[in-house]
Amino acid sequence: MARLPQTRAEVFYSYEIQIDSIVVGTLKTFNPRITRTQEPIREVATNGGEIFEIVPGVSTYTIDLGKVRLYDDVLLNYFGIISQDLQKQVRPIDIVETTWKPADVPNNTVTGPAQSDKRGTRLKAVTYQDCWVTDWSKSVTTDTITIVENITVQATRIVY
Repeated sequence: MARLPQTRAEVFYSYEIQIDSIVVGTLKTFNPRITRTQEPIREVATNGGEIFEIVPGVSTYTIDLGKVRLYDDVLLNYFGIISQDLQKQVRPIDIVETTWKPADVPNNTVTGPAQSDKRGTRLKAVTYQDCWVTDWSKSVTTDTITIVENITVQATRIVY
């Protein structure tokens, strides 16, 4: 049995990623981000057009996924893309990110809403709804002798 660390920090083995209810294994990277544009409103007839106000724009939800490529497992297949043609994705996909507190970590307190489970305690689940693949690439690294698929996905909304 693996020795679990005495920590309160979220660590890699406490994550589970599902794409349309299928657990995705061997993820190398999972980087969700939210960006928002800002529109500066400038005054007319001032020195250098000083900014009078900044109006926040609409948020964009993006996820970068990196998965070690296995002979019988291709990341694009989870999105319903059989070939490497992004136009083959004809329906959006939901991605669920779940954070688990391992069951065997002693002297640890759970903060926030939690649900019990045989794998441990579920701390939170984030659902990225109606995701569309916007970018795909493959990187071949000779020092680690791995092939990694890199996908960028844009989500319509996030549900916490």
